[in-house]
Amino acid sequence: MDEEKKIKKSGLKRLFRRRSKKTKDNQKEMPFIDHLEELRKRIIVILAVFVVLFGIAYPFHNTLLDLLTKPLINKDLVFLDITEPFLVNIKISFMAAAIVIMPLLVFQIISFAFPAFSKKIRKRIIPVSILFFILFYGGITFCYFLMIPIAVNWLIAQGSELIQTLSVTKYVTFIGWFLIGAGVIFELPLVLVFLIKIDILTVKQLRRQWRVVYIVILLLCAIITPDWSPVTMGVLAAPMILLYELALLLAKVI
Repeated sequence: MDEEKKIKKSGLKRLFRRRSKKTKDNQKEMPFIDHLEELRKRIIVILAVFVVLFGIAYPFHNTLLDLLTKPLINKDLVFLDITEPFLVNIKISFMAAAIVIMPLLVFQIISFAFPAFSKKIRKRIIPVSILFFILFYGGITFCYFLMIPIAVNWLIAQGSELIQTLSVTKYVTFIGWFLIGAGVIFELPLVLVFLIKIDILTVKQLRRQWRVVYIVILLLCAIITPDWSPVTMGVLAAPMILLYELALLLAKVI
C-alpha cells in the first residue's frame, strides 16, 4: 500500500527529488540547477539530431512529395509564389524529420524522468514505450493508406464541375496535419490507461458514460482532421472507438 501511495504522488515533485550521480549518499538529491543542466543537454541532443535528419531528408524532398501526392490521380499541383517551392521543400523535410525523431524525443523524456519512477513503473517503461511507437506509427500508416486517399478523393469530387487548381503549399500542409494528427490521436488508449491508473477515471465510469465518450471522440476527430468532412471524421472515429474499447480492456488486464 505504501508503494502504491508513493506512485500516486505528484510526478513533478518526485521528478526533482532525484539523487545526484556524483555521490553515493542516498540522502543527497540533485540540485535544481543540475536538473536544468541535464535538461539543456538533452534538448541540445534532440535539436542536433533533428538538424541532421532535416539535412538528410532535404535532398529527397521530391521523392517525399511524390509519396504525398499519390492520392492525387490526374491532378497537378501548382505554386503561386516564387518562393513557394523552396518553402514547400523545407516543410516536407521538417515533417519527415519530426516524424523520424519521435523515438529519440520519447527516449530523452523517459530518461530524464526515469530516476523519479518507482521500481514497479520502471519495469513497465519499455513495453509502454513500444506500445507508444506502435500506436503512433500505426496511426500514421492508417492515415496514409486509408484516410488520405478517401479524404482527398471525396473532397476533390465536391468540385468536379469546377476548374481545379491545387496549391502545393496548402496540399502539403493538409496532408501533414492529417498524418501527425492521426499519430497523436491513436495514443488515446495510453492516455486513458494512464488516467485510470492514477485514479482520475475508472473503467466503470468510462463504461457507464460510453455515449459521452463516443461524442468526445467524434469531436476530437473533427478537430484533428483539417478538412472537417463527415467522411474523414467517420473513417478516423471508427478505429478510435475500437482503440477506446481496447484501452478499457487493457486497463482491466493491467
